[in-house]
Amino acid sequence: MSLSLSEVKVNFSKVDFTKLPKPSRNKGDRGQLLELALGIPNSSNLTDMVDGELKTYTRGESIAVTQLKHVLPEIFDKIPFSQTKVGKKLQQTLYVGFDRDNNFLDSITLSREVDLRHYQELEEDFNYITEVIRYRYNTGKELSTITGKNGLLQIRTKDSKDKKGNYHPIIWKGQQLSNKGFAFYLTGKFGRNLL
Repeated sequence: MSLSLSEVKVNFSKVDFTKLPKPSRNKGDRGQLLELALGIPNSSNLTDMVDGELKTYTRGESIAVTQLKHVLPEIFDKIPFSQTKVGKKLQQTLYVGFDRDNNFLDSITLSREVDLRHYQELEEDFNYITEVIRYRYNTGKELSTITGKNGLLQIRTKDSKDKKGNYHPIIWKGQQLSNKGFAFYLTGKFGRNLL
């Protein structure tokens, strides 16, 4: 059973942040270990908690949100941001920041209720990015890095080669959008200014 954000915050005082490893090739290791330390089971649920998401990050580095391919049906069906996987994941997020030496800096919770303008800017960035994706699809052009006008949200490549040395192209309704996987990220600028 998943915990609520308020339950997770109670457990925060019990965590020894010095025992969390510095991210290596798999940047998600630290986040998964922190989830377990906070009592959040590792799962494939859309959000880590029943009412929000936990994101650990290194200050100044981008923060992965979700794979683009999971959101393509919502993008092409023009689903409103708040009802998309990206909108739901970022609706209420507990950000836990570390410096480059892996020292815990602080944490902050952002939500529509805490900072409406932030959520509106995320929505504007998402809408801009999805407009560009649809335009490129309609004109037969492949994707590249796209950053929203507010500089908070972007899509860029996120892929690794399979055992045969191949990337995983993104194909939508028979048309290749990219020769490798893409994901939504919160930008490094966002992470620098967060804490």
